[in-house]
This record gives sequence, C-alpha cells and structure tokens, in this order.
Amino acid sequence: MVKMNVAVVCALFSVASADLPVHCLKNQIEGDWDFFLSAPSDKRSSCGHKHPDVEETQPARQAFVGTPHSVKHISLATPNVAKTEGDGHGTWTMIYDEGFEVHSSGQSFFAFSNFTFDQNKHNASHCEETMVGWYRNTARTEFGCYYGVKSGNSVKPAPASKAASAVVSAPDNHKMNSSALAKKVDKINAKLSMLELGWTARSSSKWVGKTMTEINSYAGISRTRHLQKDMMSQRTMKRPSFLQTKGRSVQLPESFDWGNVSGQDWLEPVMDQGECGSCYAASSMRMLTVRHKIKENDKDALPWSINMPLMCGEYNQGCKGGYGALMMKWGEDVGLLPATCMRYNTEGTCKLECDLNKLEGKRYRASNHRLIGSYYGNSTSRSMMEEIYHNGPIVVSFEPAEDFMFYSDGIYRSAPSGTKVSMISGNREKPWQKVDHAVLAVGWGVENGQKYWRVQNSWGEDWGEDGFFRMVRDENDSGVESIPEAADVVEDEQSGRRVAEFFDQLK
Repeated sequence: MVKMNVAVVCALFSVASADLPVHCLKNQIEGDWDFFLSAPSDKRSSCGHKHPDVEETQPARQAFVGTPHSVKHISLATPNVAKTEGDGHGTWTMIYDEGFEVHSSGQSFFAFSNFTFDQNKHNASHCEETMVGWYRNTARTEFGCYYGVKSGNSVKPAPASKAASAVVSAPDNHKMNSSALAKKVDKINAKLSMLELGWTARSSSKWVGKTMTEINSYAGISRTRHLQKDMMSQRTMKRPSFLQTKGRSVQLPESFDWGNVSGQDWLEPVMDQGECGSCYAASSMRMLTVRHKIKENDKDALPWSINMPLMCGEYNQGCKGGYGALMMKWGEDVGLLPATCMRYNTEGTCKLECDLNKLEGKRYRASNHRLIGSYYGNSTSRSMMEEIYHNGPIVVSFEPAEDFMFYSDGIYRSAPSGTKVSMISGNREKPWQKVDHAVLAVGWGVENGQKYWRVQNSWGEDWGEDGFFRMVRDENDSGVESIPEAADVVEDEQSGRRVAEFFDQLK
C-alpha cells in the first residue's frame, strides 16, 4: 500500500511503501503553493518517469515542464481543504509521507515530494517542493506534467539522475534451516503463552533456507538509517489525534465476510507474491477484482492484471514497493486489463501478452480511488466496516513485527511496547504512522468477546489460517486502521484508449 515501507515481507516486509527516500508530514505540506504546469495534451505522458518508477532517475523539471504554460496558486489547509481562485471547496490528502494529491477546479494533481542526496549519498527531504508530477482533468481528456513549490521558496534543481545508494542496517545473512526455524518458533510461542496474546506461531517451509532479512522483506523494505532517525525524532512531536472518532448510524452485523455471503465466496484464491515487494499491487488489484465481481454479480469474471500496474506504472517502484491508493489512481488514469494480458510474474516486464485490438467485451477502469475517511489520518474502524459491507473488500496496511511472519492461527495482537517489535501499537496521537505490508481486509467478526478483522494475505495458502489471518479490531494495532484504501470499477467511457496510448508510447 501506500514509503508505505509497502520486497521479501511485502516481499516478507515491502509494503505499502513506495519506499522513496523522502519523509514529509502534513504540517510541512500545508500552506500556499505554486504549481507550474506544462501545456495540456489530449494524451497522457509518463512525465519522464520510468516504468516502474526508479528513485535514482527522477526526471528533471526543465525537460518535462520547461517554461511553464501556466501557474496555479493553491492553498492547502486543515483538514483537507484545497482552495484556488474560483474554487474554495477542493480537497487534498497526503499519500503516506511521500507525496500529496490535490483535486481542485476540475483538475487532479499528484507528485512525490522532492529529495536529494549529498556527496555521502545521504538523503535529504525537501518538503517545500515536489518532483515532476502529473495532472489531468476530471474527464480524462487533458493531461500534463507539473511541479510544485511552496510560496516564498526559490526553485532548486531537482535530481535528474542521482546514483543513490541507500545506507541500510546490517543484514542478517544467516540462513535459517528447519531446526533453527523450529527453535525460533518455540521461543515465539513461549512468549505468546506468557503474554496471553491469543494467537500461535508456526514455521513455514517457504522460510527454510532464507535469512531473516530475506524473510522480513516479504513485508516491507527497511528504510535508510538516516531517514529512520528522522522519522523516529518526529514520533514524539505533539500533534492532533491521528485517527478521528466520527461514527454513523448504519446498522452493521456482528460479523461479515466476503468469503461467505449467503453461502457465496466472492474472493480470489490466495496467491503467493514470491520474493517481490508487490503486496500493495496484489491487494489493490484483488480488491478491484472482487468489487467488479460483486457489482457485475459474476463470480467467474476474469481478475484484473496485477503485473500491468506493477511493472508499468509510474506511480510506484515495482517490486521495491508502492501504495494501494496510487495503484488505484494509475488504474483510473490509464485503465485496467484482464490478468490474461499480463500474468503475474515477479521477473516480469512491462510487456503485453495479448492483442488489445482483439479483446472482447467492455473495457473497464478504476474510479474514485480514495483513502477511507476522505484523507490520510481520518479513518475509523466504523468507516472501514461500512466500506467493506456496502462496496467490497478494502486494502489495509500495517507494520508487522518479526513474529508475524510465523503466525499460525488465532487473533493476532502485537506484543506490548518494550519488547523488540517494529510496529507502533495503538498510538493515535501522531500525524503519520509507519506501515510496511499491504493486505486485503475482507470482513470482521467476534470470537470470545474479542473483535477482529479477517484479512487475506499474499504469502500462499500454507501460511496462517489457509492464507488468511485475523487481527484485533478497534485498536489500530500495528497501524492496521491508519491508511485503509478503496476504489470502484466502472466501464471505461473511452473504451481502453488510454491503455492503448500507453503501450504505443513504449514502442
């Protein structure tokens, strides 16, 4: 999902994270901005970004915007109000801590925040500027490139092709054999029993022969030490409550699950993402697939391709991570293709396996991609439940501890603070929450008085409860309620034109 830091644990911990080396908080983005726009075109552009995006080769402003065609002045205010001349009712949201999206005056803007590297290859965030980003109108008939600069700041050159080499924590290269894994699981279960957390651990054959670094990469990519220090220093800052507590009056059942609605299972089979940080892509496209099946009342409808946005999209970093909301946005800007046109392959490239001119039936795209609660930091478990119940599964992201890799069954609850875990548990007093792994929340329930989410993972059926897990609900454990995402599927009124243009541009 969603630096949402969403390769081996989202691959085993690569989430929800585009994992660009930038970290900006909402209060740093709020204020007056000048957006410098290129001339609009009737064709969408990649604006110089690779497919997928690569942090080392961010495009230069001069090459893709040049002398601005126009300048749009935008004021971004709390909680999510974007004001421009002639429109005082636009909206905006942070995309985790890596960028922000604005909707105003019939236009949509998205760009990552700017970052550079010094001579020692340490990264620095420049939250008063953006990288080259994308804009379009609501009708998807005009597209262009832009960059933003906070009013009162001078324009500094953006990196065009920095050879970035992240400074990461020393890896654990000790390969785990079955005996070592068994001992590790025994220790975890002893701790779980002592703490009475209500779940159990077990080993998995897929972890044999892997190092803990490799195992943990399935859930997210570790950030650089320099960036991690910056994030840790901001965790103690006093901010307004991260998650709001608004409620609604819609009556919801005590338990609900799209895996069994009146005896019907609407879910796709559990998949194994392999050693690729694609959890954000897998969960997002699975979400769109299930929602499409529900809307069309067709359980046999072909699933949407995961690899097309994963390997082709400019809003994510492929197997190095990305965000659900941006995956959905790309599916809205460009379109969707059935999985037969680009099958899931961790070694895949942005190459079609079908003839677009011979596709039968209607063409579709994503629509209304959104953070549940309208903007980052405004989600509640209640709003998540209503979204699931009325529209279908949603994408959620969280920061798994190492013990989560060995989850077997029960309702997962992270160990209390003070133990060596990598997540923040139940802390809502912050403007941002670190998450690393994106999954598909398909329902909820109660067992022995304990409320839980039922969640489909992407590590194969031999992990957890047949590929699923249950996590404690209403506590924002591990950040699971901090950045829920959703989108709808609609018929493409342009009949796949943007998809065809996209692949034509790659030729």
